[in-house]
Amino acid sequence: MCLNETLLTLKLNPKESMSVCKDLRQNRNCRYFSNLLKKKGELDSAISLDPELFNKPIDAEELISFCRDKSFCPYFLSKFLLKDVKVIICNYQWIFNPDIKNVFLQLIDQELNDCILILDECHNVIDIATEVNSDRLTPYLLRLCLKDLEMYRAPNIMQEFTSLILDLLNDKKLNSNLGEEELDPTKYLKYIIEKLNFRDLNEFKNLIQDIQEFSVAIHEEKLANGQISRDYLGSLSDFWTKWLKTFNLDNYFYCFNNIERKGRKSISVEIVALDPREIVIPILKSVYTSLSLSGTVNPYIYNNLMGLNESGKSYRGIITDSPFQKKNIKVVITEGVDTKRENRTPFMFKKMIGKINEVLSCTPANVGIFCASYQILRGLFTNGISNIAKSNNKKLLMEEPGLSSSQNNAMIEEFKALASNGGAVLLGVCGGRNSEGEDYPGDYMNSVVIAGFPYHLPSPRVEAKIKYYDKVFKKQGWNFAYLYPAIQRANQASGRPIRKITDKGAIIFMDSRFKTKYKWISEWLREELEIIPDKPQALIQNLGKFWS
Repeated sequence: MCLNETLLTLKLNPKESMSVCKDLRQNRNCRYFSNLLKKKGELDSAISLDPELFNKPIDAEELISFCRDKSFCPYFLSKFLLKDVKVIICNYQWIFNPDIKNVFLQLIDQELNDCILILDECHNVIDIATEVNSDRLTPYLLRLCLKDLEMYRAPNIMQEFTSLILDLLNDKKLNSNLGEEELDPTKYLKYIIEKLNFRDLNEFKNLIQDIQEFSVAIHEEKLANGQISRDYLGSLSDFWTKWLKTFNLDNYFYCFNNIERKGRKSISVEIVALDPREIVIPILKSVYTSLSLSGTVNPYIYNNLMGLNESGKSYRGIITDSPFQKKNIKVVITEGVDTKRENRTPFMFKKMIGKINEVLSCTPANVGIFCASYQILRGLFTNGISNIAKSNNKKLLMEEPGLSSSQNNAMIEEFKALASNGGAVLLGVCGGRNSEGEDYPGDYMNSVVIAGFPYHLPSPRVEAKIKYYDKVFKKQGWNFAYLYPAIQRANQASGRPIRKITDKGAIIFMDSRFKTKYKWISEWLREELEIIPDKPQALIQNLGKFWS
């Protein structure tokens, strides 16, 4: 929600964006904010800017359009409006990100204990709460830190420390395989202290404190000179401050993460929070009351991972009846398909494509195919799924890693437009923006295929979470950290065609492993579940009647 050209050209995280925004405003270098402030000073409330528009609910697009016409800042106009409203719809970050939450509460002039918190699509909060409580360092950030340290003539020890971490990361990138490598935070810290010739941990703590103070001094000097200040050194000191606070705790995991994007390797050292309750429980304790809503969440696991019974408030779980008519929902599990890694052969992919062909031949308009992973997506593509789509007079549109938001939006718009012209096939992945963040009512998606069981690839991070959850949740680590996230991705993808009461949709779970885990499938789907035998034409016979 920013129109400032300078800020838009910078690729910043939320914390950095807020810092640069503050600098631009303090130096009067943001005309959008200055215009808004001047106009607001002439009025009793922000609503008076356009009473007809602001005395009713409006979405972000309307607000941004209004502000673009008036050269106002949409971000701060939305904040000024907050004091005059009773219901606020916002991103999870506004409540669960500590840096953003405190600013947000100041703007609305409220305390959390005066707020009723409604968490829609609440299953997402678990990941959000761990993400905002995690941190990472990259060579890119360290190089920018070195630049500031050199430019402002920092003490040699600060430059030596930053160069040491940068060299360690670069060496790890060159000499490690792709993926995560767990590291011992105590040994790593001890190694750094020895390399810096420090006597003990206190000397290292003092260094981090000095870097923090130096970053504040640089920030103030840049501000005084009318410059934009990006607080790289503050991010560096924040990372190591968190390390020092958490390295003896078992609810954090530490690793190098070596990945490849667009043919280039990149590495980071990461502090990974494992327990969402650390962020969630203080918020649930503070709010007046909270209501969590989801069509797919498992109440038992959600209660445990969110710490609802530890929030100091009474907890009640309610499972409501499905509002959808049974005659409009077809849910099947296909036998004969197993996408375990050792089974991902051309034979298995061609077998899946044969069954997908039966689904396409029965479905009047659009079909979504959400794969357990990009590996399965590529397997279907290389084994001829495009030919099957073409033979059914449906265009294949394929999700790819690295697609920009605008490119993806254009693809989804084309997919929906083709619904009225024989239909199309959307090939994507579970857990992605198209399988969770997009709705396809009516003919925009008649049938959806969940191709494979969407387990995450085993990794040190996942293993650490399983081990930790085993400890705190009575040996239920595998269910909580591995099975539940997988079935949650499948449940989310399976609900894409059924968005309105009048919608009619077929959901096909194409992996026999769903049979043994059927109790984890959302109840509104489980009630309609059928098992389709591994026989030619079996899907056609079943789905044909449904769509006839």
